[in-house]
Amino acid sequence: MFALQDRTITSQPTISIDWSQASCAASVAAGSTPPTELFFSDELPAIRAAKAICATCPLVDPCLTGAVERREPWGVWGGQLFKDGKVLAVKRPRGRPPKDPSRRMTA
Repeated sequence: MFALQDRTITSQPTISIDWSQASCAASVAAGSTPPTELFFSDELPAIRAAKAICATCPLVDPCLTGAVERREPWGVWGGQLFKDGKVLAVKRPRGRPPKDPSRRMTA
C-alpha cells in the first residue's frame, strides 16, 4: 500500500559561541558589580543597568534565543526581563502606582 521512505533525521548543527565575548562577562573581568546582583535583581535601577549592559553586547541574540528555549524562570537575558519563563514588557514597582504619570518608573 504505502511505500516507506528511508528518512534520516538530522539535528541542527551546534553552533559554538564564545561567551567570554559577552558584555556581562567583560564587566566581571573589569571588576565591576557581579552580574548576578544586576541580572537577577527585583530592583528597577538594577534591571535598567543589566539591560544597558545587554544593549552593548554582541551576543544579545543567542543569549535571548537560549533563554526563551530554556524558559528561564527569571532575570535579564538578552536584554529582556524574564519572569516565569516569559518575557515581561515592563517591570512595575511594588505598591500602588503614583497619581502623577510623570513619576512612573518602568524597566
